[in-house]
Amino acid sequence: MNWRLLAMAALLPWIGRAAWAATAETRFSQTFSRSGYVHWIELYDAKGDMIDPASPDAAPYSPVHTCGRCHDYEAIRHGYHFSTGQASGDSSRRGEPWVWTDDRTGTQIPLSARGWPGTYDPAGLGISEWDLVLKFGRHLAGGGPGEGPSAAAGSDQPAAAGDPPAAAAPKDPQAPAKAGEKAEAKTPAARWRLSGQLPIDCMICHSKDRSYSPEVWSDQIASQNFAWAPTAALGLGRVEGKVSALPDDFDAASADAKAKLPKTTYFPHRVSADKKVFFDVVRTPDDRACYYCHTTRFTGAEVAPQWTHDEDVHLRAGMTCSDCHRNGIEHQTVRGFEGETSPSGQPVHTLSCRGCHVDNDGGGRLGAPRAVHKGLPLVHFDRLACTACHSGPRPGAKPVQILTSMAHGLGLPAHHYGEKLPPAMVAPVYLQAGGALAPHRMVWPAFWGALKDGKISPLNPDKVYDALRRTLRVRRGSNFTEAVSEVKLTAADKAKALGQERAGVAENELTGDEKAKLEELTAAMAADAFRKKLNEALGELKKALPADGSEPVYVAGGRAYRAGADGAEAFDHGAAEPYAWRFAHDVRPARDATGAASCFECHADDSNYFAGVVTALGPAPDGQPPESTMRQLAGYDPTMHKAWNLSFQGRTAFKFFGFASLGVLALVLLAYGALAVMAIARFVRRL
Repeated sequence: MNWRLLAMAALLPWIGRAAWAATAETRFSQTFSRSGYVHWIELYDAKGDMIDPASPDAAPYSPVHTCGRCHDYEAIRHGYHFSTGQASGDSSRRGEPWVWTDDRTGTQIPLSARGWPGTYDPAGLGISEWDLVLKFGRHLAGGGPGEGPSAAAGSDQPAAAGDPPAAAAPKDPQAPAKAGEKAEAKTPAARWRLSGQLPIDCMICHSKDRSYSPEVWSDQIASQNFAWAPTAALGLGRVEGKVSALPDDFDAASADAKAKLPKTTYFPHRVSADKKVFFDVVRTPDDRACYYCHTTRFTGAEVAPQWTHDEDVHLRAGMTCSDCHRNGIEHQTVRGFEGETSPSGQPVHTLSCRGCHVDNDGGGRLGAPRAVHKGLPLVHFDRLACTACHSGPRPGAKPVQILTSMAHGLGLPAHHYGEKLPPAMVAPVYLQAGGALAPHRMVWPAFWGALKDGKISPLNPDKVYDALRRTLRVRRGSNFTEAVSEVKLTAADKAKALGQERAGVAENELTGDEKAKLEELTAAMAADAFRKKLNEALGELKKALPADGSEPVYVAGGRAYRAGADGAEAFDHGAAEPYAWRFAHDVRPARDATGAASCFECHADDSNYFAGVVTALGPAPDGQPPESTMRQLAGYDPTMHKAWNLSFQGRTAFKFFGFASLGVLALVLLAYGALAVMAIARFVRRL
């Protein structure tokens, strides 16, 4: 018997297991060097086949199979930025939602599949992955909804670009659900087959040479050229043709398919002699890549020009976004808030404000100075987040309106940016978050819904438009607000406001007071017209609701509206409450922090920090929209808070009185001490 063979046979399972482990460890390429790897690489298409860039029938390259040959795409696709349409990823703190806006129906509804309170799951409204990509693909990095229904359904493998996604079709694709029923998200399988999937495009963040064009990325998505978007956006080649121009029943296998499907022509100067392409890759994304999706801009007449605003103090010091917002290959980017835990298991406490500047002896990471806050009572650290004093614009009499990349499409050339661009958002608003006061951005939802058993459920905006198109009659170039509040002052109206003699005077000859009177009259008439028009629309929407006792309502501007006898009636409901999420940037230095100059910046009865007024905004032309002070929104009792502020009025005098009293007490003690010394001296002399 050959004992050596028996021993080898016994060891084979362990040898095989060890070999498999070694293979698993080296499956994805790594250099472990701080220097960047020079990426002259072959291109692969959605099927995993190598691409010949010189071929006239070359396919667009697929990041899944090109980048994924060396990098763990499966781990990356579950990262925070790529799970936007799924209930995965970090959902522990509310963030900025996708806001679905529709000027035709006066809709601005916050969407998220993460379960954030105040948002709505797109699938529950019948908004499919296809809808999400077309609506928000301009600021998606790919993946998530872009990978199609198979990814959203929990598939472990992403659907390949160009292949039809595996998804169950609705029971009857041709039968639309009624407006009040829970809509079943349709899967336009024919469109997915033509467009291909929109995979995670690594180069949208990791391109170093600035050749990547988000504008081209957006244009390709609008053209439904999902699979072609990475190639065109990186400038590897020219893409001609639009999937959006093809009918649903287009046969991609037909003889003329190649002539009608988008055509990819790779630029020869981007291709080497051995058919490799150079990818100028940077490991750590440039701040400009972050800014494309994470820019916030203040708007309004009261806002100073952009060039007068100071940059975040961290950026001025030479830091970058990724110095704090770090991640590994799994792309679970650290969000930097207190209490955050990383799915990787690595501690991330020191990447928060307090962890970096307060909780570390001698300072924080990257040489951050230790915040000493001399003279600041410790209670502030329990009641306030660091951002409450250091982040965003200084509090004013009212928060300013803002535009964000995700909500308003910043980063793309347009002529319509301004405070009238929906959705209407404001900042800063100081609210309680985790027991501490922190600055928030805020948006008020606006949507049509069904009220049943005290609960309002939003309706699909497209189905609402189909039901109300003839009633609302929103003309091209107009919007919902203008359509439902359109009024024209007659001569009798002007005479009633200005008198018969002044009613016929030309507008440019009217006084300021007279113009104000006409504006006030117009606003009152517009509000009345809105209530009547809204009442008519609610009656029409009632026909589209199921006969289960559901009542049609419209939510906007902090109020809900139902049909009434003489016009729509407003009522309070939790569904009309604003959605708010914390923010941290831009950070102001210590000397410019709120309260650095005086305690009275906050602890005065008229301090903007607590007395600032927040007015609900939305598409409803409400003449008297709901208003709240910062104090009320933060949950403070007005009487107790005012009493506390009054106590600060004599705080300085009390301090002087206290120090003076201590001085007098010290003198008295010193006098008695002197007398005691003299008495002891006399006693000693007697001895």
